[in-house]
Amino acid sequence: MKSVALVSGGKDSCYNILHCIKNGHEVVALANLHPPLPPSIDSDENDVIHEMDSFMYQTVGHSVLSLYSDCFGIPMYRAPITGTSVTTKLDYATTAADETEDLYTLLQTVKTAHPDIEAVSVGAILSTYQRTRVENVCSRLGLTSLAYLWRRNQASLFDEMIQAGINAIVIKVAGAGLTAEQHLGKSLGQLRHHLFKLNHMYGSHICGEGGEYETLVLDCPFFGKKVVVDETQIVKDDNGDVAYLKLRAHAEYKNAIAKDWMDKIAVPPLLSESFLGIFDSLKGTDIGENDPAAVSPPSIVPELSIGISPTTISVANVTAANSSTISDEIALIFKQLSNIMASFGITDPYSITSITFQLSDMSTFPTANESYKKFFTHPITKPNPPSRACISTLLASSCRASLSCTITRVPEARSGLHVQGRSYWAPANIGPYAQACTVQECVYLAGQIPLIPATMTLYKTEGVLGQAVLAMQNLERVMDAVVERPSEGDGGKFYYLIAYTSSSAAAQAAIHVMNQRGHECGVFAAVLVGLPVGAWVEYGGVGINTRYLSSCADGDADEDDEFRVSHSKHFGIDRVEYGTVYYESWCCDDIISQIASHVETKAGDLLSVSIYISCGVSTSGDVCKRLKEIVGENVCMEIVHVKYVVDKRCMVRSYGVVVRGYLD
Repeated sequence: MKSVALVSGGKDSCYNILHCIKNGHEVVALANLHPPLPPSIDSDENDVIHEMDSFMYQTVGHSVLSLYSDCFGIPMYRAPITGTSVTTKLDYATTAADETEDLYTLLQTVKTAHPDIEAVSVGAILSTYQRTRVENVCSRLGLTSLAYLWRRNQASLFDEMIQAGINAIVIKVAGAGLTAEQHLGKSLGQLRHHLFKLNHMYGSHICGEGGEYETLVLDCPFFGKKVVVDETQIVKDDNGDVAYLKLRAHAEYKNAIAKDWMDKIAVPPLLSESFLGIFDSLKGTDIGENDPAAVSPPSIVPELSIGISPTTISVANVTAANSSTISDEIALIFKQLSNIMASFGITDPYSITSITFQLSDMSTFPTANESYKKFFTHPITKPNPPSRACISTLLASSCRASLSCTITRVPEARSGLHVQGRSYWAPANIGPYAQACTVQECVYLAGQIPLIPATMTLYKTEGVLGQAVLAMQNLERVMDAVVERPSEGDGGKFYYLIAYTSSSAAAQAAIHVMNQRGHECGVFAAVLVGLPVGAWVEYGGVGINTRYLSSCADGDADEDDEFRVSHSKHFGIDRVEYGTVYYESWCCDDIISQIASHVETKAGDLLSVSIYISCGVSTSGDVCKRLKEIVGENVCMEIVHVKYVVDKRCMVRSYGVVVRGYLD
């Protein structure tokens, strides 16, 4: 893609440009925002703003940035910062007079001059504040954010920059252990040992992500000219804790540009060391053939079902049978959902936390998704739509789609993770759904398929097993990014995991990978009709931020099932999440009896029961009807008709059940 690169003069924005080129993108322009200019051409040096407070932009060293167009050999577009940090929330919604709007105006100018630009290079490493604002602007302008440094290990990244030939000096210090006299003007290589030492002593960020220091790149492999510093002056704040350099510099030609510079740009491996180890250990495992079995669709349309708890509303089986087109069907489904929400006094669709979107034929997805997006009418002004799992299941012939969702009744406790930029981290979600949506301690995870994050293409090199490993890595990286860690022991764990798969081999591969990861939760694989972009595996589930976990105990379990109960408390509300239960291919009376015995032993109330049931079971309608009699009318009953279920032991089952409840 043709791209414009946001440059501040710092090492991160420059190094990300090299990764954009490494990944096949063409950088055709640069963009920079700087402090306001002096009021007139007659103004003296004292009127020049060399550094200003900004939550969003590096401004120190901006006087040198005028040389970058010559250094890169491409045009640069610059504009003054006129706004302020009107909103300092991590998630950004379009806000008048905010400094983010200056970026929107600048990129709008660039796009007018270069209408073929499709992407923006941004050097964000860990700043959610910066990432969400750039992504907001990109969404409004129809551009893709390219952020290849996002969530990279800072120690590795620091060394990679030096190895790649980035010559950057420190031009601002504002962290413990950094002083003007000792460290300003020093290169990354000269300060490496000291910065790593400060990280060990104080936990400071090696790459300066906590604002410990700022840099100015004087040369990099892509430069045709290099920046030569002619004069520096140290400027300190009143307390002497913060200091920066005022510089005068010029650009001069380099002897030559190294032809092999791209070979020195380190690209992280697709699979981390631990996941590569899982793949290697499972190589050669017999997982059967990758041929999906043919099963007839059900004859019945599951009834609409609603469950209610003090904090959550669960809605399932929303359909619009016998609609003329898929677009009409999706529109009617969301109209029903709107009416249901309104009956509880909820009008904001962003109160929805997670959605399971079933389609009878995945080829209808592009059209269905366009209708789906219309329900979320504020994708720009309101960040973090609900998470979503999209799957193709066995629906009655009169239906093309079915929707189930959870809705929070405490929207003030809702937040999300919606990363829309390409990186090496995990797949971007450019569409109308987030990677994860959290309410209090619960983490509702979007379905993750084996997309290669840097290219957003399906991973096909290592077959079914490779897809299962990559999809799980994607899911765990999302979970790792969303949980809070105020102390070392905090993290995330899963309440339950479900592997949506398109064949027996894919189901077994997915189970083997989940077993290898050792997650202490219920897991099973459901064999479906199909998945997005022809993937064989999609992982989904619900997690918990262990910061809020007060106790965790195993429920009654026997050799044929698994049951986990996790208790948590937050804001005075005790909740309980029940894990996954497996069942043999028993007769109807046995399955009802077994579920009933579990339900009756739990101290709390049920919110929902999700039944993944084989269409080969002739009594599926009877199972659902009689189970409803057990759980009651106020419990949501979600029905997902699948080909069959594979349990943790890779045995085929007729039922997979997820039971979720709460404590008052």
